[in-house]
Amino acid sequence: MKILQDPALSSHPIRTAMDYTWAALSGSWKNTSIVAAILLLLILLEFIPMIGFIASIFQSIVVYALAYYITDRAKGSATIENFKRAMAQSDAKEMLFAFLSPAAGYYTGFIVFSLILALISALIFWLTGGFEAFSIMQQHTSTPDATPEQTYQFYMQILGFSSPTLAFILIASLFFSYLWPLVYGYALCQRTFGDAFNAVFMFFSPTFWKGAFTVDYFVIVSLWMLVVLGVGIVMGFALATLILIPVAVLLILWLTYFTAIVSITTYDMQDNI
Repeated sequence: MKILQDPALSSHPIRTAMDYTWAALSGSWKNTSIVAAILLLLILLEFIPMIGFIASIFQSIVVYALAYYITDRAKGSATIENFKRAMAQSDAKEMLFAFLSPAAGYYTGFIVFSLILALISALIFWLTGGFEAFSIMQQHTSTPDATPEQTYQFYMQILGFSSPTLAFILIASLFFSYLWPLVYGYALCQRTFGDAFNAVFMFFSPTFWKGAFTVDYFVIVSLWMLVVLGVGIVMGFALATLILIPVAVLLILWLTYFTAIVSITTYDMQDNI
């Protein structure tokens, strides 16, 4: 069932998603400024011990909540002009807090999903003898008579034992990154904590795998990855420079809106999910 009314999102998804992203930012510069200021505050709070951990969690949930809000407005708009008008009429408080429940559900589900992958990686490392080899290496390299050559050999052994684990992490990261927009688009359609939480585990669904391996999806996701990579590099540089953190915040908002629109578009392409 189609959920997007604007046909341009299907015919020119990446270009149109960029147009929608700009419309989301420029629809109300007042709201954009308020949202950016709150994100900036949360980022700065992350540098404070203890408080920073809580701030980083809340920041992630707020970012997801914004994605839910943008998606909700995009679904109800037949043209980009309608979408921009809806954004202009929006309230910053509504943008930040209207979808906190499903946003928190998705965030929690993704944490659990990440822990599952971490446990699988640890299991592979254990089954291939990685922990045992690491223990032996610590015993030998901690002795004063260990030569640099011996230390190097032990590290190479650890690398050999960890190769299956590293291969799993690499393949899983590439696969789930490729699948991300489709699953995320499905999650953005959910409206409760539980449904959003469960949506994360569609990463394990063969139905979603089948939907992702089409030419149209491959083209859209490939272009999305290139855009995210380029903007991400600039954003990383801005975050590392204190004076440019406000610029980084605007780029975070841009990526949040852009990824949400692309994701809901990829889900809208599917007829069997």
